[in-house]
Amino acid sequence: MFVYRPIALVTLFFALTFYSQSTMYTKSACIIIHGTWAKDQSWCKPEGDFFKALQSCALELQIVDEVIPFAWSGKLGHPSQLSAAQDLEKIISMYDSVILVGHSHGVTVGILASIILAKNISNEPDCFKIKKFYALGVPVDVTGAIFPDMSVIGTFYNLFSFGDYVQPVNLAHERCFNCSERMVNISVLLSNQHPTHSDLHHPCIAQHLLKIEQYFSEKKLGNFENFSLKLPGIIYFNEYELPRYEIQYDQKRLLELDKKVHWLVTMAFFKNRKKDD
Repeated sequence: MFVYRPIALVTLFFALTFYSQSTMYTKSACIIIHGTWAKDQSWCKPEGDFFKALQSCALELQIVDEVIPFAWSGKLGHPSQLSAAQDLEKIISMYDSVILVGHSHGVTVGILASIILAKNISNEPDCFKIKKFYALGVPVDVTGAIFPDMSVIGTFYNLFSFGDYVQPVNLAHERCFNCSERMVNISVLLSNQHPTHSDLHHPCIAQHLLKIEQYFSEKKLGNFENFSLKLPGIIYFNEYELPRYEIQYDQKRLLELDKKVHWLVTMAFFKNRKKDD
């Protein structure tokens, strides 16, 4: 004889609900990482213009559950960056997947975190826990010792500007990586100008950043259907227009010319300084 037991049915309902959520729901985040000496700047915090624009883009796409800032000491030097990377890796490990958006040496922190993460999940080959990594104006290590671990990163976008005079740091760093699979170097124009180091975290860039390149490619907008991970590119950002993409075939030549210009400027600076002394 069947006996109606409301409590048992309620228990069963919650059990099934919990099971469905635990098996179907994945937790993801977009993490914004500030650079050196930028711990107290507002752009990377929930009240900041870059943060708000990026969050709006993320909500529109519905690709992550939340957008969060990652604050670290912001001190210059490898020890501080490594310490921050260890903390960041712990946060990344709390999620099923993340998207990283870093500026300047915040990217370095993210890269170091990817190296630590890869070691900790070495038994899970090609586990792209970091789905996408957007690097804005990172001073690239000339020795190549600090390099993104692509075994845990789906796609790495290195966005840089020829108008960024902080990134090379007196020719001690490069603008671009020697790309491997799923990595691409992309120069940026903002309102038809080469943006400065700080302009690379302009809200105009943030409002479209997470749509690069898959969303625009699928929608066939801004020539992104021709986007290539094998060739260097250039993206034109404008405040009231969708961004436009082109393959930048002469990027290598422009980078070589850029180095020469920076070398001449650096030599002139030290020469004038020596005269003043």
